[in-house]
Amino acid sequence: MVNKLVIWTESFAKNKHRELYLFAVAFAESSFFLVPVDVLIIAILSHGLKVSWIRIASISTLGSVVGGIFGYFIGLLFYTQIGEPIVKLYGLENQIKIVGEQFNNHAFISILVAAFTPIPYKVFTIGAGLFSLNIFTFVSASIIGRGARFFLVAYFSDKYGVKAKDFIIRKADKVLWILGVVVLISVYFFTK
Repeated sequence: MVNKLVIWTESFAKNKHRELYLFAVAFAESSFFLVPVDVLIIAILSHGLKVSWIRIASISTLGSVVGGIFGYFIGLLFYTQIGEPIVKLYGLENQIKIVGEQFNNHAFISILVAAFTPIPYKVFTIGAGLFSLNIFTFVSASIIGRGARFFLVAYFSDKYGVKAKDFIIRKADKVLWILGVVVLISVYFFTK
């Protein structure tokens, strides 16, 4: 099923309304959709289409942050009706508990790292609302984390094309985790 969703998502790359689809996938992935928007960014930029990587990264960031705000309000206002079924659908019940614990001590850093790394971001968006995280903290960390991730993926997809696609798909999780740890350590030492 996941492979079919990935292929379906990639098919939007050659559509004349690809930027609208990109925004929609970025929005949905931040609150309920399974396929990461990176798949569509890579598909658009690694196949030689005449588009600006900066524009693609910006649309992805905007869609993701707006989708994250939607997820925040699902957690804040409709957790029992909508948020909990989404969390259960993806088997993320334990992760939502961990999110609550992390928010108590390190809200900004938790969102920043989740926005940048392969951690399911939707858990953090819904969790941020569920645990009533300050919305400005949530949005600012989301903009920085999602922006950094999508600009990085877009840049390498544009610069290296299909070679980047193969590398990103095979190694992205490891690279993003390493960079996430570097960001976390840097933030820790600068705020100490």
